[in-house]
Amino acid sequence: MAALPDPPTDPQPAPEFPLLAIFAALIVVAVVAISFMIAMPTTVTLIAALGTVIVFAVALTWMLARIIGPEG
Repeated sequence: MAALPDPPTDPQPAPEFPLLAIFAALIVVAVVAISFMIAMPTTVTLIAALGTVIVFAVALTWMLARIIGPEG
């Protein structure tokens, strides 16, 4: 009589990418920079506010592209 095969093992879930924590940190940084722009409208705070918005957009696009993956 043949031996029974081992039961299939459940795949171990991969650890999730801390996406929510990264979004929260980026939002806090952007809100602080924009708040400084409202409180002290100077060229430096304008550059900081625009820079954080641009970095936020780039980071968001990069993270979504990483999650979605290549099309091919």
